[in-house]
This record gives sequence, C-alpha cells and structure tokens, in this order.
Amino acid sequence: MTTNDTETFDELGPEAGLGEVLLALGGRLTRLQTELLAGLELPLTIRQYRILSRVGSGHTSLTALCKLAHRNPSTMSESVDKMVNQDLLSRRPSATSRRTMQLELTAKGVTARDSARRALDKFAAELTAGLAPGMRDQLLPALSQLYFAVQGNLDDR
Repeated sequence: MTTNDTETFDELGPEAGLGEVLLALGGRLTRLQTELLAGLELPLTIRQYRILSRVGSGHTSLTALCKLAHRNPSTMSESVDKMVNQDLLSRRPSATSRRTMQLELTAKGVTARDSARRALDKFAAELTAGLAPGMRDQLLPALSQLYFAVQGNLDDR
C-alpha cells in the first residue's frame, strides 16, 4: 500500500449511502461498546447489560425478555442461567403463577448495571462532544425514531 492509499483507505468512500454508513457505524459502536463493557470492574457483555437493564425496568419474566430481545427461550434461558450463577440476577416463583419464575436484580446486578450505564453515558457524551449543540439536540429524537422503526420491522417477523 502506498502512502496515498493509506491516507484515503476507509470503508466509507464519498459514494457511501446511508445504508452503508449505518452498517459501518453500527459495527464500530458495537465493537467500542463491547470493549467498554468488558473493561468494567464487573465486566459485562452487551447482552448481559441489556438483560440487567430490562429486568431493572420491570421486564422480569423470561417470556418478556425473549419478546423484547427477539430471541428464543433456550438462548435467553442460557444467558439468564449464567447471570444467576454470577449473582447478577435471582429467580423466585411469581406471586401470580407458581409455574412462572420472576427475575430480580441482585445487589451485584444493580451495581453492574449502574456502572455500565454511567460508562455508556460517558461514552455517548464523548462521542457527541464535537457536534454542534443543535445537531446534538436532534440526534436523540432521530435515533429514537429509527430504533422504533426497526423495532416495528422486527415485530412483523
């Protein structure tokens, strides 16, 4: 590779469309967030963080977690089992149905979730620090709208 090639090498050229930019951005964000969460005092995967966050916000059944994550019960059950063994989650029978198990965050799970949330918030602040204030103010509503559009496409499948 020549110096000129090195200076211009990037997966996104001037012809890149929105689809390519979203694909590249998603990959880079996932990689950086994976590394960030793995480097915490209580290391987490993205999946573990999402489960802790969802259980903490009231989605306490395996069925609810499967629906939110668009995962099958065996995959979700395996993740939850590991988190119970790590003392991040606990299980107990539901008050309304003995056949249903209710998940709860343990003290360690709350600490891990809160630490991860702070780290992700700091990451987002650093990532957007160079944006003009008006653009930064528009970013959350625009990304939220995209998220819900994608969510609707997943729900249809």
